[in-house]
Amino acid sequence: MRAYSICRNFSVIINSWATKPKYNEHRLTGPKTMQISITSAEEFESLLNALASEIVDAQIYFKLHTDLMAAVPDYAEVFNESNTFWWLTLHALLDTTLFRLCRIYDQHSKSLNLRNLLDTIQASLNIFDIQNFRERLKDNPFVESLSQTARKPSTDTLKQDIRYASPTNPLVRKLVIWRNNIFAHRSATNVVTQRNIADYYPLSKNDVSELLNGATSILNRYSSLFRASSYSTQIVGCDDYLYVLKTIKTRIRQHKEEIASEIARLRQADSTQRSGEVS
Repeated sequence: MRAYSICRNFSVIINSWATKPKYNEHRLTGPKTMQISITSAEEFESLLNALASEIVDAQIYFKLHTDLMAAVPDYAEVFNESNTFWWLTLHALLDTTLFRLCRIYDQHSKSLNLRNLLDTIQASLNIFDIQNFRERLKDNPFVESLSQTARKPSTDTLKQDIRYASPTNPLVRKLVIWRNNIFAHRSATNVVTQRNIADYYPLSKNDVSELLNGATSILNRYSSLFRASSYSTQIVGCDDYLYVLKTIKTRIRQHKEEIASEIARLRQADSTQRSGEVS
């Protein structure tokens, strides 16, 4: 079934080339620090919310893609009945996920991404001070008990998170290469030489899942410290696709029954007519 072809770039591909193409390492890593200039906790919160929207949306689209692919064996007839529609839908969900993932792990200092949000936190630890936390949550009835918990990020954990969000992480490095050669723009050199980035830097479905879960974990770590709340990656109606699939499956069965009934009626009519002719 064509729907399965959506995963061809998510298969573990054995590298069949002796050497890998060279890339400018500065383009991959970006500046050593990329903190965004902010003047208040409100500005930081705006950055946090915007990046959270990217991460949560990416998780939602990826889950729907995963759930639909898992449903193919049980609803193969449904997918085959409107194959082009589902093939395009699956591609669109995957593209949307990867486009957002590329933005999340972008290494450009002028864009909003996980790396420069973490660099901004590292350069603005004062916004996590207890007195600032209490002011932010002054209308929360549990602010006193919440403020008893350490609110300032751990320096060691922050450094680990920055490393995770940087191309020193092999998965991020692969993703940045995909971003630079496929998603942000298509590499003309690779097209002319017929080089497929997936052959050099295979990105599996598990890799995408790991990067999404890593970004979500980091996001919620600092959101919890900053304002004692975290983001859910679930959406109301996340299983609506099942209603669509079940409805179509039911209609296909009814249509087959209608056809079978009509064939039986015509055969009966034909048999009655022949009997009359014989008599």
